[in-house]
Amino acid sequence: MANANMGGGGSGTIDVNPDEITTVFNYLNRILSELEETAIPNIKKLSSLDYYTAGKAMKAMAVYDEANEKIMDLYDHYSRAATLVMDILLTMMEVDQQIAEQIIAKLEV
Repeated sequence: MANANMGGGGSGTIDVNPDEITTVFNYLNRILSELEETAIPNIKKLSSLDYYTAGKAMKAMAVYDEANEKIMDLYDHYSRAATLVMDILLTMMEVDQQIAEQIIAKLEV
């Protein structure tokens, strides 16, 4: 676990646990995969059925359009979250590389 000092006058530290961040990222990716592989294809199949798009059931099924949009919004939110977590991981690796280079320079290796 690494500690980062909160700049700008902050008096505390932020504990950074790489295991927790990578676990969050992996869970987000699993959720996205499930949506991509199962939910989205089935939503597309459902929305293309004649029962869904025409006939007496059309009015009753209209609420499903909104529900399907919400599923797609959910996918977008999880995708954004995964992107932000990946940015955090990449930033951590860059900072670690800079620290390693500073240590090597100080050791004159």
